[in-house]
Amino acid sequence: MKTKKNYPTKIITPLLSGALRKYGLSFLLGACLVFMLLLASSCDNEDVLDLDETAMTNDDIVTCTDGIMNGDETGIDCGGACTPCEAGEELGRRAELYVTNNANGDISRYSVTGDSLTTFTTASTAAEGIYYSSKDGVLVQASRSGLQLDAYSGIAGIMEDSALDASFSSTTDLESPRELAVNGDMYVVSDNGSNKFFVYTKNGDSFSLTSTVEIPFPVWGITFRGSDLYAVVDNSSDLAVFNNFQASISAPVCALNPSKRVVIEGIVRTHGLVYNAADDIMIMTDIGDAANTTDDGAFHVISEFAATFDLLSDGEVYPLSRQVRVAGPSTMMGNPIDVAYDSEENAVYISEVGNGKVLGFTAQGGGDRAPWFVKDLPAASSIYFSSDETDDDLGEEAMAGNTVLYATSTANGNIYVYDAMGNALKTVTSQSESSEGIYYTALDDILVQASRSALQLEGYAEFSTVPDGAIGAASFTSSKDLMSPREIAVYGNKIVVADNAENIFYVYSHDMFSFSLINTFRFECRGIWGITFKGDDLLAVVDNTGDLAIFSDFFTNYTVDGNITPEKIITIQGIVRTHGIDYSAADDLLVMTDIGDAANGTDDGGFQLIQEFSAKLDAISNGGTLVLSDQTRVSGPGTMMGNPIDIAYDNDSKTVYIAEIGNGKILGFSDVLNASGDVAPTFNWDLNQASSIFLYNN
Repeated sequence: MKTKKNYPTKIITPLLSGALRKYGLSFLLGACLVFMLLLASSCDNEDVLDLDETAMTNDDIVTCTDGIMNGDETGIDCGGACTPCEAGEELGRRAELYVTNNANGDISRYSVTGDSLTTFTTASTAAEGIYYSSKDGVLVQASRSGLQLDAYSGIAGIMEDSALDASFSSTTDLESPRELAVNGDMYVVSDNGSNKFFVYTKNGDSFSLTSTVEIPFPVWGITFRGSDLYAVVDNSSDLAVFNNFQASISAPVCALNPSKRVVIEGIVRTHGLVYNAADDIMIMTDIGDAANTTDDGAFHVISEFAATFDLLSDGEVYPLSRQVRVAGPSTMMGNPIDVAYDSEENAVYISEVGNGKVLGFTAQGGGDRAPWFVKDLPAASSIYFSSDETDDDLGEEAMAGNTVLYATSTANGNIYVYDAMGNALKTVTSQSESSEGIYYTALDDILVQASRSALQLEGYAEFSTVPDGAIGAASFTSSKDLMSPREIAVYGNKIVVADNAENIFYVYSHDMFSFSLINTFRFECRGIWGITFKGDDLLAVVDNTGDLAIFSDFFTNYTVDGNITPEKIITIQGIVRTHGIDYSAADDLLVMTDIGDAANGTDDGGFQLIQEFSAKLDAISNGGTLVLSDQTRVSGPGTMMGNPIDIAYDNDSKTVYIAEIGNGKILGFSDVLNASGDVAPTFNWDLNQASSIFLYNN
């Protein structure tokens, strides 16, 4: 418990007067004697009985059969259990769970402190998405059968199972509602019928549909943090955020991409999520294999969420090492579909649709833990926790982000740092004499580069504090395994180096203090250069061709050293010879460079953009071709591209950055989603033998 309160006088007086009217003077004298004994035995002001002011009427009588005030029970039966000082219980706290049901549309309200259940029958036969406003006493659920929002007023005083009629409803706009998130008068329904957000405004006793927002991924759970809307990406482990959501909605019907999309390492398939600002905690569920409804479910607890998640760039990985995972057969979780959180008790509540239960856990400690709160509820779907202390604790949205471009050169070992417009921020001389492949993690404040001169990885810790003009030795290095490193791709604490001497992928792990070589994989008979991650999949360009290789679930499917074969190789029509590659998870966009004829380092280079890349990739079988009409190509003498060796994409500004080794430049092309042909760069700056670049944008 975080706070405890004294008996309020304005509760005691009407309670005693009501008891006098109902039971007579003899009862009153007895009750007063009991009350005085309780006061005398209380430990201190922090441990006295606490009656919720809103929970009592003149006709209510407190029971303490389990040491806790039970919200809808009557009568006095202490039975020796009334020991609030010894138990340390906070009596009378309103702590309620509201759970929807996909089998009958009922709403189950559990009083956690009272250990009681009230069932509300509704006109719905299935529902998912629920919210309770204690300010106006309105309960709202999304009906999967009626395809609308239904609001029920005045439920606070209902203590017995009851049939409810909707006080008011929205229009029937929904297709397949899954979750409901509320910020003030804005009610957002996530709908996976055709992947949309339905945005309503609550005006008194009515809902009005203000926006229908199309999103580029299958959606399920949603929650607010300040004005930012977070959404799980169904069929994946990803978490997407739409910064300043309401202000981003440009029309009654519009399409919206997330501000960034991040992989939550360790999750198989996520569904539910909840954020609490008081503890700065995000909790996400993992249903595992949807076909296993019995024992492969889990939930992840991410503490210090705002301070860490805000540091990540689009497409990065939130490492499992910074999370707590609760999973195992003792948890009773097979398909945990939704989650709620009580910051006062640090309690996590799960609606478990697979085993038909409502479960409660403490938020501390991972592993295979049995729940302390277990209630049977077949077809339990969405869950919402409500208390006076925790309601609408959304906190503050993320602050404005930062865009930084990092670049290397094969002419020297310098690390070049620029802002989004190409203004030089600092140049740091590293211990390398030539490098190619660079990455920066703000989460750990470490810069990693691959040294072509020393044939090793170099890690520079606390890089943000290194001043301009500094000469720095690496904080730690790998063993000298490399032969001809060309690019690096990072997934959490794992680093893949593409080395084209013998076309080998070197896989390292790092712990912020050292590198360890895990695997070496040979891509037999094929050249390699640029690599990037798309979720768990490694995408690799095939040098001397216009081909792209896809290694699905890279760290799961490839664990034994030796020759490896990708899931498929496709041809990107229009490319002569590819080198650089980058993928944006937020925009689902792949960009690749074309150096053309390697002997022409002046004007035959280009780059190609593939929007809606996931669907296009899925539609092409191994050995197939992605036709040029499904792409956008930028090339020509005006682009200043001769040998564009590497590429990076900024999903915020829709800018492509190019490391142009032929003409010795870093180039920037703005508004690339609307560009094609011979387009002059928006800005360019000189960098002799520019080799690789990495864009950090949180």
